[in-house]
Amino acid sequence: MHNWNQSLQPHNWLDACCYLKEQQQAYCIATVIAEAGSTPRANGAKMVISQQQQFDTLGGGNLEYQVIKHARDHLRHGQNGTQIERFSLAADLAQCCGGAVQVLFEYFAVKQAHITIYGAGHVSHALCQILSQLPFSLEVIDNRQDWLDSIAKLGVNTHYHPEPVQTISELKPASNVLILSQDHSLDFELSLAALKRQDLHFVGVIGSATKAQRFKYRLAEKLAKPELSEQLVCPIGLPEVKGKLPMQVAVSVSAQLISLLHNDHSNADQPVLNNTKRNQHKQQWQTVNSLRKQLAGESNEQ
Repeated sequence: MHNWNQSLQPHNWLDACCYLKEQQQAYCIATVIAEAGSTPRANGAKMVISQQQQFDTLGGGNLEYQVIKHARDHLRHGQNGTQIERFSLAADLAQCCGGAVQVLFEYFAVKQAHITIYGAGHVSHALCQILSQLPFSLEVIDNRQDWLDSIAKLGVNTHYHPEPVQTISELKPASNVLILSQDHSLDFELSLAALKRQDLHFVGVIGSATKAQRFKYRLAEKLAKPELSEQLVCPIGLPEVKGKLPMQVAVSVSAQLISLLHNDHSNADQPVLNNTKRNQHKQQWQTVNSLRKQLAGESNEQ
């Protein structure tokens, strides 16, 4: 097994595959398998694409942009297996080369915990700085494009929707949902829609104990099964981690998720029923200390 130095990038497509596999990131190998006319790269040219990175090249330009976009759209939906696509450089891509290529897409999926964050505010931004470096499938949904643009710069998948509640039905089963919107009424509607599904692994809402009490009371009134309201986790984060700064909250929530997903890996398809058991895991405090040290180190460097 390679011991990759995080500061070094793999030098070729094969090393990139090994690197992404060890990082538990899904990836796609895109290979030129046929060409006609003038094209940027010859048969056999390869590049490797993950959701956040790409390695090697198919020649740049609009062809490479469309290949990357195509691969990432399919990776996002858990594509596995192979497919072949034809690209006409002149007719389809407006490139001067004028040729055409066929590209083989080979998808290699990995089983990753899926985390969807509703809300692209300050805490969400801090959370994404941490979670985007971990082997999770991460997405942020908001109805404010300008806030999403800031998140996208971190290499995180973003999804604009004018009515975020409507996207709850599109989430994968066993997804982990964090609700951090700018509107308490939206938080409630998202919580209600998420709990109605009954197949999500974790549903957490940022807020206080008072907010939690009010939400659970109203949810019990709205849900066909009132007991489902107890599956809502609010407040989110570890109580041992104090502080209200966005990064402090993000460290607390990240530590909770890391511990939860690690310890519940074998039961990932079962909804989380309460917050007490998670707070008893010994690994939680170890994770918090590790994140604290990392955060302190970054602060000293600035």
